[in-house]
Amino acid sequence: MTAGLTLAAAGISVTPGIGATMPGEKAPSRDDYVVVIKGEATRPTQVAHGLGGLKLGHVYHSALNGFSAELTPEAVDTLRADPAVAYVERDVTGHADGQRLPTGVRRIKATANAKLKAGDGVDQRVDVDVAILDTGIDRNHPDLNVIHRVNCSGVLRCVDNAGADGNGHGSNVAGIVGELDNKIGYTGVAPGARLWAVKTLNDEGKGTSSELIAGLDWVTAHANTIEVANISAGYDDTSHAIKDAIDRAISKGVVVVVSAGNDKRDVKNQTPANVPGAITVSALSDADGKPGGRGTYDWCNKKDKNTDDTLWTNYLQGGGSNFGRGVDIAAPGDCIQATGKNGGYSNYSGTSQAAPHVAGAAAWLAAAHNPKNRADVLAIRNRLVKAGNRAWTDTSKDGVKEPLLDLHNPKVFTGTGLRKK
Repeated sequence: MTAGLTLAAAGISVTPGIGATMPGEKAPSRDDYVVVIKGEATRPTQVAHGLGGLKLGHVYHSALNGFSAELTPEAVDTLRADPAVAYVERDVTGHADGQRLPTGVRRIKATANAKLKAGDGVDQRVDVDVAILDTGIDRNHPDLNVIHRVNCSGVLRCVDNAGADGNGHGSNVAGIVGELDNKIGYTGVAPGARLWAVKTLNDEGKGTSSELIAGLDWVTAHANTIEVANISAGYDDTSHAIKDAIDRAISKGVVVVVSAGNDKRDVKNQTPANVPGAITVSALSDADGKPGGRGTYDWCNKKDKNTDDTLWTNYLQGGGSNFGRGVDIAAPGDCIQATGKNGGYSNYSGTSQAAPHVAGAAAWLAAAHNPKNRADVLAIRNRLVKAGNRAWTDTSKDGVKEPLLDLHNPKVFTGTGLRKK
């Protein structure tokens, strides 16, 4: 199964993950702290040495005399009672000052449509519900409007109010769809959309077709509320069960957007990219948020050798965007900056990032047209495709050039559903 994409170094720091626990081992409950030592006579390692319930992080010698660490509650109490320790405080997550418009939002011309008010820093939210079927979403991220979560991964039946994102992929996808327009981080295509975290992939980014179907089953049961669903994952060959589940969701009025896949092959060989009723999205390499083919990726990843304004190729791991007559539309998918796990931000590449650009655009149309059945869903797909432009170079040699997502036309993307918080 192809679920992932390359994670590149972002311009904003991303909170590091905690080391994995070996199978069968019970992980102690630990949180992140900063420990400051009194004066300079005592070395930080002296205080930390031999203390149980401590996993040492940074050691400070200049700005502070101390260290960071993962600590159990018992270790915190011990350190606070140590006469050599000045204080112990929680390690908190910071955010970049000011909000930046990611290249993807600029390239799909959302900023050229005054009705959408993209990137103005005013926290107005699109009145629409979008399900993200992925690794979960960071539900406490200050830049996301996550209203519900459910876990369908590794369980016999989906569990409400469960399913944390230990991977970061789902949080990135969610941010591309609906990151808040609020003067911090970045902004999504449909800012403030109500996000439903449906965990169908585990923290390694893997999942079975039965787990995806369980997630789709849950979404379809909530089709009276959820208008759009994004699936940024691929399963080899054709799964009739996945196709039938997607078709059922569509018949209930859910616009289903799927990634084309990252195997540099025809989408006919991968599900759900080969499901005719879904909106299948290929990935564009766009380096500067505008057409012209002159952008470079030095700002993102100097190892990225893609040519601006062409189909995305994964030079780091091999493969690239899938293609073929089953693809409906293209969208930016290279070096896409958005929210990440643990309150941070991330930078991913792949068709997984292209699909949520289209899901965000579909969310705008769903807010305006309120899809209730298959005909309504297909009408939204047709509006998206018809509004697209051809200002890019198709290097797939598949004989068909899909349109590039374009939100500039206020007659199509009217801004309907935008509400102040």
